[in-house]
Amino acid sequence: MSKLLNKYLSQKDLEEIKELETAIQNDVLSITCMGLYNHGKSTLLNALIKDFNDTTFATADVRETSSNKTIQIGSIAYIDTPGLNANENDDKRVMDAVKKSDLNLFIHTVTTGEFVHKEIEFLQSIKQHWSNPTQFIERTIFVISRIDKANNQEDIQNTIEKISEQIVDIFEVKPLIVDVSAHRYMKGKKENKQLMIKKSNILKLEQLIYDLSNQMKEQVKNTRIKRLEKYYDNLIMQLKSKVEKNKLEISNRKRLYKKYLKERQNDITHTEKTLENMYSSLKEL
Repeated sequence: MSKLLNKYLSQKDLEEIKELETAIQNDVLSITCMGLYNHGKSTLLNALIKDFNDTTFATADVRETSSNKTIQIGSIAYIDTPGLNANENDDKRVMDAVKKSDLNLFIHTVTTGEFVHKEIEFLQSIKQHWSNPTQFIERTIFVISRIDKANNQEDIQNTIEKISEQIVDIFEVKPLIVDVSAHRYMKGKKENKQLMIKKSNILKLEQLIYDLSNQMKEQVKNTRIKRLEKYYDNLIMQLKSKVEKNKLEISNRKRLYKKYLKERQNDITHTEKTLENMYSSLKEL
């Protein structure tokens, strides 16, 4: 990058460009995990990265995740985000993470039933501000968590159907939904109970992630290129705006300087005239 650009770009801009360029070159897939506070995001991520002690991504009954946390396992970088229902700044962090993400996991606990207002509000915000909202659905797996807490399989199926209808109402696209129990998977792994592991559906989710990442590989790379192009376009617009602003400032200064010169010339003319009159008066004496 030229010294001229370095002069006009901020350190944040330079870092963002470097990050976007690096993303194009590597094959690491970023997967952002989002959802309401205490809906099982962190526990699910611990299951996916095989942390059976449930410690990498902090889990608790009180709010633990206040910033985006990334853990890379092999060719996948999992990103845990704050709960959508925490505060406005947390919602912005989630949205920023989604904008840079390749794939998404939207977590919703089965015990809540259908999506609540805050989840609908977030999805509508994506629909409103996303350049291609359908792409968000294509790259998102909606995960119904804690199915071990459900009363029966019918409740799970009803929740899936209601959520599917809510998503279709917003995006007019049918979503990919899977129901899981991270707790059941963890317990099955610790106790070597294969049936419990299978019933957790975590293996099914892992297969969906694998299949989706392979299907979207070329599109993901193209998206990363477009993100860099868009960032450059925005910078160019900002720099053009600065140039126009500077031109206007120069023009205003020139105008003020001309006014100043004219006033000074008038002063000089007036002074000379006064001196001439005084000299003439002296001669008459």
